[in-house]
Formats: sequence, C-alpha cells, structure tokens
Amino acid sequence: MHVIDHLGAGGAQRLLADLAPRQVQRGYRVTVVCLRRPTPLSNALKAAGVQIRCLELKRTDIRQLTVLTAELHAAQPDIIHTHLTLSCLLGRVAAVIANISRIIVHDHEADAEVFITPGPLLALKRLIEPRIPPRRVRYIVISRTALSYAREIRHLPPDQIALVPNGIDIARLEEKRFSVSTARTYLGLPDRQPLIGLAGRLAPEKGVDLLLEALVHLPHVHAAIAGHGPLFEDLHRLASKLGIKQRTHFLGYLDDIRPLFWACDLYVQPSRREAFGLAAAEAAATGLPVVATNIGGLRDVVIDGVTGRLVQPNNIVELARTLKALLEDIACARSLGCAGRVHVRQHFAIDTVLDRLDSIYLEAFR
Repeated sequence: MHVIDHLGAGGAQRLLADLAPRQVQRGYRVTVVCLRRPTPLSNALKAAGVQIRCLELKRTDIRQLTVLTAELHAAQPDIIHTHLTLSCLLGRVAAVIANISRIIVHDHEADAEVFITPGPLLALKRLIEPRIPPRRVRYIVISRTALSYAREIRHLPPDQIALVPNGIDIARLEEKRFSVSTARTYLGLPDRQPLIGLAGRLAPEKGVDLLLEALVHLPHVHAAIAGHGPLFEDLHRLASKLGIKQRTHFLGYLDDIRPLFWACDLYVQPSRREAFGLAAAEAAATGLPVVATNIGGLRDVVIDGVTGRLVQPNNIVELARTLKALLEDIACARSLGCAGRVHVRQHFAIDTVLDRLDSIYLEAFR
C-alpha cells in the first residue's frame, strides 16, 4: 500500500504514477491511498489496474489519522510505502496502531524540513524519529545529498537507509517524438529563435525569476516555462518590467511535458533548493544539455563539464554567461547532451529503480 498526501502535480506523484502500474505488472497487489480528492492522475492509475482510495480529507482535517488507520486495519497490507512529509508521519503512526510492522518511509524532500517545519517541532522530530516504532522501518532517500543529511542531521540508523534515485520512464520520453519545428508549433513557440526550457512549480525555490533576470543579458534568446504556482502573476509582471515579455513564454501546467524538451536548445534548472530534479533528469534523457544549480540532487543528475553545467545558486551573471556559452558553442552543447543522455539512462532508468525497491521490500521480510 502506497500512502501519499495528494496526487496533483509534483515529482513524488509522477514517480508513483510510474512505479505503481509497473509493480502491478510484476505481480504485486497494489493499493494507493491518497489523503485528498481524486485527480486526473488518480484516474490514470485506476485505469492502469492500480486500486485507488482517495479519502477526500482536507489537510487541516483532524480525522486524517483515524481514517487512515481504519484503512490500514481493513486492508492489512504486507508493506506500507509512504510518500511526502504528512503521509510519512501519519502513515507511520497509523501502521503502529494497526499493528503493521513493515513500513518504507520515502523521503522525496531531503532537507526541505528545515524550510517547512517550525523549529520546536523539527527538534522534536529529530529527537524521536530514529527511536519510535516500528524499529525496522526502512528510509529511502533520493540523492547523495539527502543521504548525508539523513545520516548526519537526522541521525537515522545507517543500516536502515537506502539511496534510490527517482526513476525515469525513458521509453515514454521517446515515444512518438516530434521534430523540433513540430514541437514548437504545437506549443506556440517561435520556430527559429534560440530557446531555453524550464519546467517546475512557479514558486520561489525553483528560481524562475533568476532565469528571467538572466534573459536580460541574452538578446534574441527566448524562454519557454512550463508550470503553475503562487508566483504566476508576479513572474508575468517581472517579465514585463525587465522588457523580456515578448521573449518569455509561460505555457502553464502541461499534462505532457515531452514536447517542451523536444522543442528546446537547452534546459535550465536554476533552483534555490531541489531534492532531486526530475524534470532536469528527463530533459537530459532526451539529449538536451542541462544547466542547473550546484545543489541537492541536481549534483547527481548533472556532472559539471561532463554531462552538463552546474552554476552557483542565485548567481545571475554566472547563469547568463553559462547559457550564452552553450548557445554559442553548439558542438560543446551537443557533446554534453549526449553524455547526459547516457548518464541518465545508465543510472536513473525506471526499471533499475523497481529492481532496487524489490530488494528493499524483500529485506523487510527478513
């Protein structure tokens, strides 16, 4: 049983959408319990043969723990696999109450707890987390940075932590691939101008504003930005203020992100924090050269100077200079893109992730 906060947009949700149907194909009896309302993603999972239970509870609903505990009592799954902060907390407590001993806590957010958890609660969590039952809980982290954080800051038992990066459905990324020109026409983008792509939630941590600031220093270069979020209006105003409105294309949330990758010359992920960087990995898998900030899981996706380029966070001058250099040096950009494609396909293929999860599940029974 997978337990997750919601099935809206996000890297954890996309990973689960890739994992669960494949686990069904491998012979697992899979149920996904979502604390919130049904979404198009939950409907897609159901169509793929995954049992779905959407509890339709609000985040502030005090019944969340009792309702989830009742679900676990009724289903008695062999393993509970939790995703995202609230579900990891409630799922673990509910498992203890329901007398279910095998639980996988999947940490998709690395050090994000520092930014989203009040200080006293964070201190309490760090004190009790390694000690509360079930004692044989397994923790999954998704990057080397997250692994270090789990050991050194959260003080989790080293023998209970496994590094499992997010998986990429490589076959789907290449399925029915468009030409660059067709992809740009499909998205309503200019056909001949240099184009930089970015996909992500329009929130401060994603650094979309940094790309807009860098675009000022890149005459004739356009940016295609996919996603929605709380900064949607602010970023539109910033593009107008900077005089780059005509070169900035806000595409909104895309159900299918692939045409964005097919349309662009470069992909950029200028995040201020990033647990993994799924969109950057997907872009690299399609052969796009990737420029990303030197933080978190992006350091696993991009090897600086080999599979892409890393820049320092919040450094607009370095970001603009790096983007300009790759747009001008097409041979270098292609070389980085080819190497990035090989790197992602070797280390982040979805079947490799599934094999690793199989072994973790089996270890839980020993």
